[in-house]
Amino acid sequence: MTDFLDSKKLYHAFLGGAKAVIDAKDGLNAINVFPVADGDTGSNLASTMLSIVEESKIGNSAKETLYTISEAALFGARGNSGIIFAQYVNGMHFHLSDDKHVSLQCFARSVSGGVDYAYLAMGNPVEGTMITVIRAWSEAIMQAREQSATFQEVLANALRQAKNALENTPNMLQVLRDNGVVDAGAKGFLTFVEGFTSVIQNEEYIAKQESLPSLVKDEAMDQAPVFRYCTEVLLHGAGLNTGEIRSNLERFGDSLIVAGTDTKVRVHIHTDVPREVCAYLADYGVMVQQKVDDMQNQFDVIHNRKYRIALVTDSVADVPQSVIEKYQIQVIPLHITFAGNDYLDKVTMDTESLFERLPSSKTYPTSSQPSVKAVANQLSFLANHFENILVLTVSGKLSGTYETVKKAAASVSKDIVVMDTRQNSGAQGLLVKAAAEQIAQGKTFTEVQHFVAQSISKTKIFVSVPNLDAMIRSGRLGEKGGAIGNTLRLKPVVSLSETGSGTVSDIAFSLSSSTKKIVARVKKMMTHGQVAEYAIIHAHTPERAAEYEALFTNIIGEPPAYVMEISSIIAMSAGIGCVAIAIRMQLDEGEE
Repeated sequence: MTDFLDSKKLYHAFLGGAKAVIDAKDGLNAINVFPVADGDTGSNLASTMLSIVEESKIGNSAKETLYTISEAALFGARGNSGIIFAQYVNGMHFHLSDDKHVSLQCFARSVSGGVDYAYLAMGNPVEGTMITVIRAWSEAIMQAREQSATFQEVLANALRQAKNALENTPNMLQVLRDNGVVDAGAKGFLTFVEGFTSVIQNEEYIAKQESLPSLVKDEAMDQAPVFRYCTEVLLHGAGLNTGEIRSNLERFGDSLIVAGTDTKVRVHIHTDVPREVCAYLADYGVMVQQKVDDMQNQFDVIHNRKYRIALVTDSVADVPQSVIEKYQIQVIPLHITFAGNDYLDKVTMDTESLFERLPSSKTYPTSSQPSVKAVANQLSFLANHFENILVLTVSGKLSGTYETVKKAAASVSKDIVVMDTRQNSGAQGLLVKAAAEQIAQGKTFTEVQHFVAQSISKTKIFVSVPNLDAMIRSGRLGEKGGAIGNTLRLKPVVSLSETGSGTVSDIAFSLSSSTKKIVARVKKMMTHGQVAEYAIIHAHTPERAAEYEALFTNIIGEPPAYVMEISSIIAMSAGIGCVAIAIRMQLDEGEE
């Protein structure tokens, strides 16, 4: 019988609980109706627990071990429930003594302190959720601390109390009662406790086989999220004040949780303005991690799916938001590192913000592809709701995104098809738009793939660059060659080769000459076929965009499919003032 815990036992107990939650992921997703019925509570908790499994270590003492667990939980925390759990463990660590052996009294003080920490992290604690079951479990342990009982006996009783609290959650929240489910986050914590207790009891945890209920009843289908974006940020700094940060963030949305320490804080908020949230947090410290989920899109995928095929692209594809929403196109954001902060392209960083900050920045921003894990999570969600998934990425010659998505797709399903468009910006956007239209017309998965494959070589982009400054600073052009080019006042026309590599297709000495060379390129393409559609893309230069729109409307005989700002990642290398035409030619009759 056990009357104390040591570092090894505590470590394995946490891993037992974490693995139990990971195994229960799908069942938790299936009953997720609060605060938003987006079916991801299980995935978020599993991600949090996976971080514990992968990153935590056995220390020299139980407190040191719990520190590594709390750090791993905070780093990997996802969603409301994941961050609440991470803050609870952080509070446990803070209140745990540094004794080699943890007594029941010491453990009780630890879990009780964790409850206080978890409540303080939330802007508006809601009973009937995970926090209620956390409190019930912790109070049961606290009440037994003076009794002459073993850890096994106390945890067995605390588990019963947690189960009773879970079963009572529908009486505390109307949305749970309406849908005939318990709270998903609360059940996730109970599942953790079951795995945790099994290890302390020296038993093997055996997951119960449960039938998965439907996510929500038909009458609850219209419960769309109040705010659109679930925004999470991991902030590093010195002297971080969680209370002050929480108070100042309240104006941006709801479901606010600010958890962590004075050097590391995890923020979770539902908001319509993730860019403003991140702009505010950048003044407090360095944002080393961001995640923004479009909850309205998730809700529509679950409840109002339009097609059998999910079409996915990355944020380099310049296609209007109206088109993305019309065809339920899914977007994987690339990352931008600026002044040490991590931003999400087109989500928490746009072209206007980029150019506003560049003049005062000592370092030039850099871009990077998303992590395999983040992409896999997104694809896994889609795989649960679509029959097929087609991903169209930016050129593999320009970014590692294609390889990252291939690895992520392989880890989710062998049926996910990833295609390298060998394009970027508006050219990639036109391919995505055309593929979406094919899907909307009811074309088969194979037919859509064939259409895209044939259309890639029929699509081009020509960018008029006003100077070489951005290409030099971003590393796309060597300083020596760039300096010579600027001295000669070159105005290059940038395009992509057949293999998807960046190339200078023409050299001009004035913007008007650059435009004439692009016109000549477009006219040459028109001698070999008919234009299907084209788009005008620009970097913070609406005047040049309007000029191109009028010019090519006259030449091609119809207006562009759309005119829009270029991706902030492309703008980093092309620079302010650039303008481009992307053009897709119709397929020949034998190619269709």
